[in-house]
Amino acid sequence: MIPAHARTTMRISSTPWRRRCARATLAVAMMLAFAAPALAERYKIGVLHAERILPLALAAKGAHDRIEREFKPRDDALTKKEAALQAAQAQYEKQRQALSADERASRERNFDLQARDLERQRQQFNEDLRARQFEELDKLKGKLDKVLTAYAKAQNFDLILQDALWVGKSIDITDDVIKALDASTSGAGTSGTHSPGAPGSVPGK
Repeated sequence: MIPAHARTTMRISSTPWRRRCARATLAVAMMLAFAAPALAERYKIGVLHAERILPLALAAKGAHDRIEREFKPRDDALTKKEAALQAAQAQYEKQRQALSADERASRERNFDLQARDLERQRQQFNEDLRARQFEELDKLKGKLDKVLTAYAKAQNFDLILQDALWVGKSIDITDDVIKALDASTSGAGTSGTHSPGAPGSVPGK
């Protein structure tokens, strides 16, 4: 029978990206917790939720679509081969009792070889898919870094954090960054400028 395998979904995962930033964000957040009163009077702070960017930003959707177009034909071909082998095995089970011992051994050996080969192909497919996901994620992160830097400078932010435990709407800049990233993706610019009172404004700044 075909060995069970976990098929990787054609979706860009944010886990590696978020993991790289988690420790630094936690350390900064702890320092801010003790210095919050003073910082509120002196600095303009924003918080970005990375996990919302991946499903919503045009750049992320475009990356997902490119990966799906590239890998879907290969995935479909493998799925078809797997289904054909399962059908052949089901047919064999119906005929098994009428076959000689040698014939049964020969067919089962052939099924085992085919199953192993398909498992190897599926594993290689998953590895190639993950590599492309990381490649697209790195490209997206590079673009986001540029957009976020331009947005922070245009809005005069002193500090931007990622994925804090709790964030008030006044300092959540995720939607604005997504808009700026979309504008960059569509060629409309990366300034990310907004009207006075943008997220992150702190009284006294």
